[in-house]
Amino acid sequence: MAAKIKINETGDCIFTENDAIDLLYNNPDLDISTLFFDDISQYTESLKELGIDLPTIHKAPKRPTPEVFDKQMINNWYMPKEYLQIDVKKYLLDKCQTQEERDRVESEYVLFEKKKFIRVLQFLIYFIDTLREKNVVWGVGRGSSVASFCLFLIGVHKVNPILYKLKINEFLR
Repeated sequence: MAAKIKINETGDCIFTENDAIDLLYNNPDLDISTLFFDDISQYTESLKELGIDLPTIHKAPKRPTPEVFDKQMINNWYMPKEYLQIDVKKYLLDKCQTQEERDRVESEYVLFEKKKFIRVLQFLIYFIDTLREKNVVWGVGRGSSVASFCLFLIGVHKVNPILYKLKINEFLR
């Protein structure tokens, strides 16, 4: 049954009327008003014709594409004001101990700026501070993010990419 369900570009499950019949047959208590459908006209017309009071069903909402959504929401991250006002570059440079580290921060920071990720870095500082405050354990690091020295300084991962000669282009392609 699940193989028939479509997923739209924003990740909503879209059901057909036949899917709804199958779902209701297998689970009569299912609230179909929480599902989204391709076409609701036949269902709606049938309810009118029969005069039956059943839950209304809905077409999938029109949502922006993931790219448009990201652009709209980039400045809508929840975090306390003090984190929104952090000078990320200064924060990172203050954590550096050598000129090599400062140079790496400078070069990575330019890439983060080009990708408009400074707000993401501010959020990560807030997020990691919150994890530490709440004594939550997180992983050592995995994937391409360990190539970022800036993320290492923030505490996102515990792998020093300078020590292992990892290049930032592995992360920010």
